[in-house]
Amino acid sequence: MNNHQMINSQKLRKTIFAGAIGNAIEFYDFIIYAYLAVYFAYHFFPSHDPVAALIASYGAFATGMIMRPIGGLLLGRIGDRVGRKMALQVTVASIAIPTLIIGLLPTYETIGLFAPILLILLRMLQGLAVGGEYTSSIVFLIEHSPPKRRGFIGSFSPMGAFGGLLLGTAVCFICLLTLGNDQMHAWGWRLPFILSVVLTVVGIYARRSLSESTPNLSARSKSPVREVFVNHWRPMISICLANTSTGIVSFIGFMYAVQWMVKEAGVSSNMALLINLAGLAMVALMSLLGGYLGDRVDRVQIARLGVFILLVGAWPAFKLFQSGDVLLMLMGGAILAIGQGFFVGPLSSAMTNLLPPQVRVTGISFAYSLSVGLFGGIAPMLTEYLLSRKNLVMAPAMVIMAGALISLLTLLLRSDWRTGNALLPEELK
Repeated sequence: MNNHQMINSQKLRKTIFAGAIGNAIEFYDFIIYAYLAVYFAYHFFPSHDPVAALIASYGAFATGMIMRPIGGLLLGRIGDRVGRKMALQVTVASIAIPTLIIGLLPTYETIGLFAPILLILLRMLQGLAVGGEYTSSIVFLIEHSPPKRRGFIGSFSPMGAFGGLLLGTAVCFICLLTLGNDQMHAWGWRLPFILSVVLTVVGIYARRSLSESTPNLSARSKSPVREVFVNHWRPMISICLANTSTGIVSFIGFMYAVQWMVKEAGVSSNMALLINLAGLAMVALMSLLGGYLGDRVDRVQIARLGVFILLVGAWPAFKLFQSGDVLLMLMGGAILAIGQGFFVGPLSSAMTNLLPPQVRVTGISFAYSLSVGLFGGIAPMLTEYLLSRKNLVMAPAMVIMAGALISLLTLLLRSDWRTGNALLPEELK
């Protein structure tokens, strides 16, 4: 390898790390809130009905998710008009600062109704920021990748996301293990939010060193929001529907499943978190494998295989979770991990083929964020409602299967998804 190749290789590694770290911060924040929702229900949404309080706590979670499409438009416009690097720098700071403040926020007992109001406002600010984070990093990575390695390099975005889920799970597990339930209930729930400052410092430093190389700089759209809705609404619909399963599986299969295992399988919180840690580690690796296979076979075909595994495997996966047997529960996590990894890994790259560079960040950010914000944000509330009010024990599996069916049908029937290994639009000129 000559000096030029070494420099390019080092630059690519820095780009991959900078792209993935923001996703890690984003999903770290969301999983710690999901795991600690029961504490927020008590401290911020007091009620005589514990189920109502928990649903209200998940409502604050959903509020942040629903803000994502608006953030996708705002930050997507920055990414397309100003540059991908600027969008990445804005998002990492805008996610991290509210996360730290949540960790320091006074509770209902101290400031009354201002506590839930401030919590919801902070979740909304985070929702705006994350609306452009994941997709901006995907676009940045793909545009910096060699054509034949786009699936693999693009898969570092979901790998970073699941790495954040893994880290958040590990931090919650360690806090619970060392502090115990009483201390976690009293003040320990704040620690995972405060510790996010470490990730923030790393993320800001990594992204400051990025170089901007947005393609076709002279062809930037004056109004990417207007242009994408007028001229590119069809591929946006395809991206939105294809990602129906993305948020649902992330938030139900790898967040909500922890408390479900505790309740339905009778295992300890520590055991449930350990099972989830193993599943998250596997899905991070499966995302990379899915992207790698997509480069060599076809990215859309591998994504179809992944979501099909989710469709047929969700029910047996939760049955295995319900068994209470550690080995069987690990097998259940493996089913979800392989399906989700093979689905989101290659899909990241395939999405960028559907839109031209001048509206790419805006279009993908809005469509992806609308899908994940709507379906992923509502999924925990819906699942909790079906389980607690309708006594449907397998509600998590049912919700995952419904989302997987929509995604699979979209990838099979929409003409946009005929192939996932095509050149980017600007490369066809």
